[in-house]
Amino acid sequence: MKERISFCLATAFCIGTIPGAPGTYASLATALAFYQIYRIEYRMVPALHLSAICLITFAGIFASMRVSRRLNDEDPKSVVIDEVAGQLTALLFVPVNFWNLGAAFVLFRIFDIWKPYPIRKLESLRNGVGIMADDLVAGAYASAVLQLANRFLHTI
Repeated sequence: MKERISFCLATAFCIGTIPGAPGTYASLATALAFYQIYRIEYRMVPALHLSAICLITFAGIFASMRVSRRLNDEDPKSVVIDEVAGQLTALLFVPVNFWNLGAAFVLFRIFDIWKPYPIRKLESLRNGVGIMADDLVAGAYASAVLQLANRFLHTI
């Protein structure tokens, strides 16, 4: 039972098992789900958003560790819970609109694939922490760029 729950969480309810680009699919699904939740609860409280990221991160560390050990792979392609946490981080403190959703998605994927310092170094952390940490920092980079872009565009 623990294995099934871990697999379900680590693969973001099996999105990670879709052939092709499971990380991209998980990021897109997260951005779309975030937008739907935002539409329902228009005044999304940043503390709730941050709490969701923390909860997903802690669950993701344990679930991804379990799945990676079971598959004997340090960072299995099917584990995409890290993309969920990273994409949510990219959207943290950013005004919710279609431009920002699209930009957050693209920027997060760029930083996640490019892995500028120290993102690549974080991948070497063990026991699920490395799986989650690099995407969280990629999300933080994307969020920072978006916040700067929004401030710059609003001052013109």
